[in-house]
Amino acid sequence: MDESYDVAVIGGGPGGTAAACFLQKSGHRCVLFERAAFPRYSIGESLIPHSYGTLDRLGLIPKLRESAFTKKFSVRFVSPDGRDSDPFYFSETIEGNGAQTWQVDRDQFDLMCREHAIECGVHVRKGVVEHVDFADGRAVGVRVRSAAGTGEFSARVIVDASGRATALGNQLDLKESIPSLCKSTVWSYYRGGARGVGLSAGETTILLFPDKSWAWYIPLLDDVVSVGIVGDTETIFHGDEAAEEAFLRHVAASPGLGERLSTAQHLGPVRGGRQHLAYRNRETVGDGWVMVGDARAFLDPIYSSGVFLALESAEQAALSIHEALVANDVSKARLGTFEPRLNAGVDVISQLIHAFYDPSFGFGEFLRRHPDQRPALIDCLVGDVFKDMSSFTAALASLAHT
Repeated sequence: MDESYDVAVIGGGPGGTAAACFLQKSGHRCVLFERAAFPRYSIGESLIPHSYGTLDRLGLIPKLRESAFTKKFSVRFVSPDGRDSDPFYFSETIEGNGAQTWQVDRDQFDLMCREHAIECGVHVRKGVVEHVDFADGRAVGVRVRSAAGTGEFSARVIVDASGRATALGNQLDLKESIPSLCKSTVWSYYRGGARGVGLSAGETTILLFPDKSWAWYIPLLDDVVSVGIVGDTETIFHGDEAAEEAFLRHVAASPGLGERLSTAQHLGPVRGGRQHLAYRNRETVGDGWVMVGDARAFLDPIYSSGVFLALESAEQAALSIHEALVANDVSKARLGTFEPRLNAGVDVISQLIHAFYDPSFGFGEFLRRHPDQRPALIDCLVGDVFKDMSSFTAALASLAHT
């Protein structure tokens, strides 16, 4: 079936559904294509607090409050010898409801986002986008394969929200690795792992290892915790060992994980592997097309910024797309007006990620030398980075080669 829309979105994750919802609410006819059947598994379970504003403007906060998702008020770091730091409570820099967020089971959260997009009037279709069509250098539509056959859908703007598949990045040969962040990950799930009490019951715990690798520990629904190991590929894997062997070896070697999981049941499976996590696209906007979320780039899971940046980039891009459609100008220059602000904030997160992996950097020493930067550090942990952070990044550079 051949149809015409104002906007065609590739990918039904948080970024794709957010972009489609914002544009549909602005009066533009949107269609969203998702290849997977929902609910479907995805990783990226920890929402950071500055996702709250976008989720609120989307109208999802009431649904999240009614959900059973684990409430999250803080993040805690654990040293290689198993010693816990004091938690960073989001309320230190955020007042009101935004100081609390959620740990989400992504199959249910993404289904919530998809159903909300339908409620907003977005045409959501199951199908595989095989190709983005161009005319005179401008994206003008998509070719989609579904159970009903193959169809051509024209659109004034194409939004690539296809995540790690990076549909346009691969089609236009724009995707490239980030050599300074060649990290791999393995992860799995347990039932019955230890949790904190009170406000700490749902916090994200980051456990540090001596070799600058680390683990996440995220409490989810039904007494399940998500546990993942991240580090240099050569550190995560010994020789030709399989993902499960590497994962269980790291869990057994970590005092912090051993204590938390001593009476827990391993649910499996172990996911992940040697593939490097980080990548980016040399161009992320063009005539008639825009990338959002992981389709633009992915840096590292250390600060749980993935879903946040998907939502943030979707909202910022949607405003530029709306203005471009109203002006009947879908050129790269007009569609990309959101990029300087977005990229400046992403660069702050990138510098903090690179500092974390720098052998000369440590949070304790950083705060001892720059105690005035504790609020700015918490701002980074909560996602409040779309503002002047030059004092903070200069302090980072005094201890790390960012």
